[in-house]
Amino acid sequence: MEELKTRIELLKGQDPVKMQDLERKYGLLRFELLEAKKAVELHEIALADLKGEWIKDNSDKNLAVMREEEQNLKIARLSYNAAVEKMDIMKTVVFLLS
Repeated sequence: MEELKTRIELLKGQDPVKMQDLERKYGLLRFELLEAKKAVELHEIALADLKGEWIKDNSDKNLAVMREEEQNLKIARLSYNAAVEKMDIMKTVVFLLS
């Protein structure tokens, strides 16, 4: 990401008006990527805790909660993968512009 930020700075020096929007979008994508990564990590921790609870007391209720958290983790991973793909597209755009 640092190389991408450096390239955006170089482009901004060449055409500051046009590159302001690109820099803003980069900042938003970077934030989205970091938030998505944090969400995945939190869901992984929650799922590990729920699996521990289910092992202690393998009731249907604990199993249902664990399955729900597994789904939440899958959704969080999909969101993270989407954010990674958006950042890759941003890299491609920046490299094509430079």
